[in-house]
Amino acid sequence: MASVHPLVEQVRSGLSRELQLLAAQGILPLSADELIALQVELAGVESWEISGYAKAALAETDPKLAAAFAASGAPPEVLRYFASEIDHPMVIEAVLRRRDTPRDILMQLGSKLTPDLQEVLLLRQDAIIEEPGILVALENNPELSLYSRRRIAEYREHLLPRERRAAPAAPLPVSPELDVEDLAALQAAKTLPAVGERDESTGLTESQVRALPVPLKIKLARGASRTLRGILIKDLNQVVAVSVLNSAALSEDEIEQLASSRLVVDEVLNEIARRRDWISKYKICLALVKNPRVSVGTAVRLLSRLSVRDLRNLARDRNVSDAVRAGSDRLYRIKTK
Repeated sequence: MASVHPLVEQVRSGLSRELQLLAAQGILPLSADELIALQVELAGVESWEISGYAKAALAETDPKLAAAFAASGAPPEVLRYFASEIDHPMVIEAVLRRRDTPRDILMQLGSKLTPDLQEVLLLRQDAIIEEPGILVALENNPELSLYSRRRIAEYREHLLPRERRAAPAAPLPVSPELDVEDLAALQAAKTLPAVGERDESTGLTESQVRALPVPLKIKLARGASRTLRGILIKDLNQVVAVSVLNSAALSEDEIEQLASSRLVVDEVLNEIARRRDWISKYKICLALVKNPRVSVGTAVRLLSRLSVRDLRNLARDRNVSDAVRAGSDRLYRIKTK
């Protein structure tokens, strides 16, 4: 068994918050593999600050390093994180091709793969034979290509024994607004692995919700519970994500968290910045300015709303763009004359 670096053990012990923060930010003398695995662990801790730094650092990890780790050596929890939070094709392909990738991760990915990566997954006949639910996940993919659809039909006809084909799930209690196709999609999603937080209103977990067709997710966004909103707002399809902003009653705290998030699609941040009622809230405005995912033009435009103290801090903040730092410094000097 490979020895564990002493620094890794110290961080895992939780005795030093400062050390955890350094690890989350990637400021420790560890190998790339050790650091990535450690940051994945820290991304799941209760501390919002530590988990936020870890998620941000993982989002900025060089895809070549992440893909190399995913291809050989990454434990299942790292593969699962990559599958749910990292969307770079190089990384996802490495997860798909690895022979021992847990089958539930392949199902989770099947519902959101691009056409070229669908073909990579369909080459994994060994995994499909072991877990036919992978085909169900692919069929729920809104970007399913005609080629993939034909291959799935061939697999169902010639590759899978009839007794191993996915059985229909029990009916779900859902809104009367949903039609027969929607009900069928919800039932199919229940056959997928239950990974992540469960939404009580639908009975589906995060991985199952992500496997649903785009039109159905848009319908579910209307009046969604807080748990379901948290899942849908991080959807890779911007239409789904923005529909949550427009269809659900989000609290000010939720909007502030979204404004500082690096995991939502850019259009969510743009939509928040366009809403006067939201950017009139100081914390939301500040979160947008500090978020490097927000466009430079939008961030600079919002600087005039900030206090002298925050302008001074932003002028020294290396985590924001040069334009934001320069704009903050200029406004700070003007306001303190």
